Amino acid sequence: MSELTSPALSLDDLANAAPIAATESMPPEMAELIEPHSGIYVLSDDKPALDLGSARARAASDVWHVDATHGDLRTTIPGLDRTELPVEAAESARAEETGTESYRPAWQEQQFLPRLAPFSLSGRETGSPTARVFLEPRAAEAERLAYPWCTIGRVITNSSAGSWIGSGVLVGPNLVLTAGHVAPWGGSNWSMEFVPALRQGDPNPRPFGSSFVSQYRGYNRPGDVFGYDYVICQLYNPLGQALGWMGSQSWGNEDEYERRDYTSSGYPATFGGRPAVQFSVGIRDLDNDNPGKELETVEYTTGGWSGGPLWFFAGTSPLIVGVLSGAETDGFDPRRDVYAGYSAMIDLVRFGLDNWRP
Repeated sequence: MSELTSPALSLDDLANAAPIAATESMPPEMAELIEPHSGIYVLSDDKPALDLGSARARAASDVWHVDATHGDLRTTIPGLDRTELPVEAAESARAEETGTESYRPAWQEQQFLPRLAPFSLSGRETGSPTARVFLEPRAAEAERLAYPWCTIGRVITNSSAGSWIGSGVLVGPNLVLTAGHVAPWGGSNWSMEFVPALRQGDPNPRPFGSSFVSQYRGYNRPGDVFGYDYVICQLYNPLGQALGWMGSQSWGNEDEYERRDYTSSGYPATFGGRPAVQFSVGIRDLDNDNPGKELETVEYTTGGWSGGPLWFFAGTSPLIVGVLSGAETDGFDPRRDVYAGYSAMIDLVRFGLDNWRP
């Protein structure tokens, strides 16, 4: 049986699975890819020159004013292109099993469960097996999250239409998958930044650096939630070469979705810039929304989690079946989280792997 068709590991399986040790040291060129950096950017056709003024900024004794000789100073790198795909006819959604492979570099240790710290859920029951928790390493040697947890991060979007946050996951050497409504479709002068394993408030909040998005391709959400709410993003900096990435999976048979339990990971705004996770998430219902599917689960997520992956371990391989689109109430059913998945999502990932490799 291949890993793509093997059953998902249960929570007990994950708890009992021994970590897979790294077998190599990270090469210097890979370490350079994930080196955190800070600074400013200058938008200019010519090589700019900067002048650090001798006077401090007015009313701010510890802030200096920086002038660019020519060009505009920026704190982000602007995106270059975006492609909005038309919603295809129902016949285009393939009822077949398909997916892409995950990749773990030899220098990355794999952990099936991360070190966890509990998070108080105000107004919610905490006895549920899907209670949210921080992905917060406790030991000094675990300062950085291991694979595949390090492939999940926050997406920070800016444009003339405003600023907002979401979640995303590496699915290729320079590819991030996130929700379509996290992308800045309506604004100009836009940027998207992906920060893997962000832990705001730590001494090293960006342990794997970050990268801005050069272009993205996918679907623009027309309503509250929908089954093809995803985009594939090309990164300027190929973080996945150093960190690895998750695979993706869809099935034509809906029973395949419902017979597994999943993990949901993301960056809810209520967690203050720290990652969160839900375990043993079951799909309660599926709705066709060609060219995608709405995968409905119990509601536990909050704002900022949008674009976070719903995934499982097939053997040792982490595979994504959907990304969070939002929550909805359908008739007399309780309010549920909705993840967007199916073959159109796989097609986007494959497009990136085939056309946007570094």
